[in-house]
Amino acid sequence: MNFACFSLNIERKVVIKVKSIERVKKLVEECVGQKIKFKLKKGKKAAVITEGVITDVYPSVFTVQFESKGLKRIVSFNYIDIVTNNVEFFKCDENETKIV
Repeated sequence: MNFACFSLNIERKVVIKVKSIERVKKLVEECVGQKIKFKLKKGKKAAVITEGVITDVYPSVFTVQFESKGLKRIVSFNYIDIVTNNVEFFKCDENETKIV
């Protein structure tokens, strides 16, 4: 009987994560073609902040195009990167609104 309760709790946690990812995906889709700033965490205290444009969205990843050292680059991110705060996105508006 305890095992059934434990399984039910795990299922609820999974549903919460899926809803979070779906929410992030919807917010990213709304920003396609817009200029954004993204902050990539590279360790405990290190982070890289870059401006780019969300170019495409796919079922499990999305792409961002940006310029670095005179070269155009395209990087892809998983939606889970935003849920886990490994990547943060901000709209390039006067308030620098955080997307998620």
